[in-house]
Amino acid sequence: MISCTTFDITQSVFSRLRRTTVFVGQLSAFLFTVSFESNVTKAGYLGIDYRMMHPSTPSLRRALIIDDDKAQGLIIASIAASNGYQVTNVTCFDNAVVALESEPFQCITIDLALGSHDGIEVLRLAASLPGAPRIIFISGCDDGILEAAVRMAEIIGVTDACSIQKPFRPADLRRLFEDSVGRAIVAVPVRSEPVTKAMIERGLCGSEFYAQFQPKVALSDGRLVGCEALARWDQAGHGRIPPVEFIPAAEASRHIGRITESVMEHSFPMAAMMARRDASFKLAVNLSPALLSDLSLPDEIEDLLQKHGLPANNLIVEVTESLAIADHAKAVDILLRLRIKGIGISIDDFGTGYASLALLTRIPFTELKIDRSFVANCLVDDSMRKIVTGSIEIGHQFNVDVVAEGVETAEIARFLCDLGCDIGQGYLYAPPLSTADLLAWGGRRS
Repeated sequence: MISCTTFDITQSVFSRLRRTTVFVGQLSAFLFTVSFESNVTKAGYLGIDYRMMHPSTPSLRRALIIDDDKAQGLIIASIAASNGYQVTNVTCFDNAVVALESEPFQCITIDLALGSHDGIEVLRLAASLPGAPRIIFISGCDDGILEAAVRMAEIIGVTDACSIQKPFRPADLRRLFEDSVGRAIVAVPVRSEPVTKAMIERGLCGSEFYAQFQPKVALSDGRLVGCEALARWDQAGHGRIPPVEFIPAAEASRHIGRITESVMEHSFPMAAMMARRDASFKLAVNLSPALLSDLSLPDEIEDLLQKHGLPANNLIVEVTESLAIADHAKAVDILLRLRIKGIGISIDDFGTGYASLALLTRIPFTELKIDRSFVANCLVDDSMRKIVTGSIEIGHQFNVDVVAEGVETAEIARFLCDLGCDIGQGYLYAPPLSTADLLAWGGRRS
């Protein structure tokens, strides 16, 4: 049971705050009442965690404030609380770890300098947990470091990261919290056990694996030109299991081939129907690197194409750049045979691997996909803009189609179109759709 007491800001804290010049003249507004949680359910938390709830807002939103300067942490916490957050305020790395492992947070502020630790260590942990919190880096580090931290967050899968430099104006930080409040709270169930081989086998036997489709649109005129098939698993009695959980388990258990076959069986009939309407329509299917040592794969895919009446030139297989690291002769053998059969080959997540340019010379690819981490920030980050521009130029030098993933605003779409990018894919156009929804969406688009 949580015990509460009134916590008053002492004169010594006010003295420290006065030395933070950016807040001079605003201290009178800082006096507030908070509830103090003297204990938490997780052993070892040591009661140094403060919980603040804005008195008039019975919100379920939680914010974690991580700053080794107590006075700064209290200021940040007060701003979060005024935006309707229940706030946990910690001052060291160890207690941040305990907090993150104890409950979900919708917003996390991270000071990059945390004594003997740093904010990137906290970021790695936050990114590995269920949910999609907004990450706000708050630090006295220079702009270049803060921008690199945001890019790092995106590389490891954080979809909503931003930064603000100390000293900051409270109004600027308040806007960042307000942006986060506007986002929907997504309930992400925490699995009590990892995905196992037996679970995957039951799912395969129960036909629980299927595909959803995200449209690919010509940037020049908005036409539907294709879609990407994305593997989905709705486990009986447990609901949807995200791909980030079941794909690695399927690769480790050597069931990724059967799941890929399920995706193809589900998507080829739809693609064949679309191809009859528009001969240029192309379906893209991801191939795991784990499959690229099976020399029978090209023939198996060709058999499925013939079974469902889908021409080979209406199919694209997507491979990631990580393929280039192993430089496996069998992988090149398989991809070359697929290409000879008329199947297109796309380099997925271009620019995120270690040997992008080497890969271009080894595989007869037909499409290059620019990773969403570059596309999302190409209007606000000069480095990202240069990467996107250079990737489009490289693709066109090789006479292949260039696809931009993660297109979420009309401004980004216009920028990409002006650069000559061929195709856009992202939530600006549509989320992943069922077969029926894709057909309806395509009909409206035409």
